[in-house]
Amino acid sequence: MDRIKLEQLITENMKSIFGFALTRLGNVTEAEELASDILYAIIKSAKNLKNEERFYGFIWKIAENTYMDHLRKKSKHMSRFAELDENMTDESDSVWNEILKTEDLRLLRRELSLLSKQYRDATVLYYIENFSCSEVANRLHISTEMVKYYLFRARKIIREGMNMERLYGQKSYCPEGFEIDYWGLVDFNPNDYEDFKKRKIKGNILLSAYYNAMSMQELSIELGVALPYLEDEIKLLIERKYLVCDNGKYLTNIPIFTLDCTNVIHNKLKELTEDAARKFIVAKDEFDLRFGHRFSNKNISHWQKALMCFHFSLMETENDLKKSYGISTSGVVWGRSFDVSVQDGSLNGIQGIYNGCSSNDGRGSVIAMNFKQTLNAQRFNYSMTEPLVCVGTDRYESLQKTCQDHLGALGYVANGKANFAVWTVEEYEALREMLGDCIAIVSELNRKTSSIAADVTADLAPAHIRKTAGYVGAVVYRFHSIENLVNTLFDMEWLKTVHDKEKPAICVVKN
Repeated sequence: MDRIKLEQLITENMKSIFGFALTRLGNVTEAEELASDILYAIIKSAKNLKNEERFYGFIWKIAENTYMDHLRKKSKHMSRFAELDENMTDESDSVWNEILKTEDLRLLRRELSLLSKQYRDATVLYYIENFSCSEVANRLHISTEMVKYYLFRARKIIREGMNMERLYGQKSYCPEGFEIDYWGLVDFNPNDYEDFKKRKIKGNILLSAYYNAMSMQELSIELGVALPYLEDEIKLLIERKYLVCDNGKYLTNIPIFTLDCTNVIHNKLKELTEDAARKFIVAKDEFDLRFGHRFSNKNISHWQKALMCFHFSLMETENDLKKSYGISTSGVVWGRSFDVSVQDGSLNGIQGIYNGCSSNDGRGSVIAMNFKQTLNAQRFNYSMTEPLVCVGTDRYESLQKTCQDHLGALGYVANGKANFAVWTVEEYEALREMLGDCIAIVSELNRKTSSIAADVTADLAPAHIRKTAGYVGAVVYRFHSIENLVNTLFDMEWLKTVHDKEKPAICVVKN
């Protein structure tokens, strides 16, 4: 291969190679060493590659072989070697019984658990259940000759496997936490939220196959899970289009905010967000002078001011993503990994942004943002739009008694009146103009945050979904820019904890 072309291809894939190494080893220093070994092996062997179109398959084959060499060098224990006699008669169990007597049963069971379904079914029925070849054929709805082929191949695979050193991957003993989420109109099953939280295996399949396509056997070894239990999980992931299969290799099909990706983004955003928070606090306006008397204390006034700035900023930057990325999509799905050992069980960040929920009768709309710092006081959802607009537009008495009691118990109503901010359309427009400087600060933070997150997410994503990953990074962190700003304002004590009946980040705009 031409040297210049080789250097170009290597440069384009260096990040993916490092990602492959990091996924396998989970340690940055070791991953850098392995990535260097892989690159050296690619350069050393590239002279033998005649067809550039085969380059990608070529580098990942070298990467996998180099990874296995790396593990062998680290290992202090060698698996016992065993041999199977290929000269078995098709319908005799004598050789199988001999294996059970003379070989390491643990190794045999290990290799049996790694057989793909068709080989495993034929082997179990023939050797363990003692069915004849013809009976196995009837059960599996295949020909007798195919059964004999499966048995021959299974013997060969088992023999080779028992002579092979197999080291389970890090995820077999140290799985990562994983969450899945979505934005927009997309075919997403809400049950996936809880399913991924409760069961580590799905998320860790996606993490394992993120940077490099893996066979089912490779996934089995990486996760330390036998194929009979893994097959159904992989089937479900393919049905949900989270995973794709090409020539027996599985590859993750959605962007993931890995631990490294999240850490890099947060480190880049910390100073930017703190600078925006300082500017936001000292910006001059007439909000307190004109409207401060409406609120029970200065803290609630601050929350409401911040809410309106966030609201107008999101409107102002709404079309930025389409202009910047040119991706026409109604929705996207992504994953996020986290270290389960450091989770404290607390809710994180924004628990819902409702940036203008209109009532059915057009009398008004609700603006609400549920932050982790306010959840003791407010937990708005779409179903509350109609009754809250009724309260905000002086139609409380029209609500059913059960609804009145419910709103009262939640603290949204006091003595038949709204216990939250209510703005007229004229006041709403005045706020947009009055808060212009603060809105500009939030919008600038929003745009810079989206850009940084998009670049980092794309850089650390595998090549086949790099463009989508950049878009997802921008979408997700467009909202996280507000979350990060609230967290910083809270740390600076400009925003503070609210009492149980206070409604800090919600309002009704009546038409």
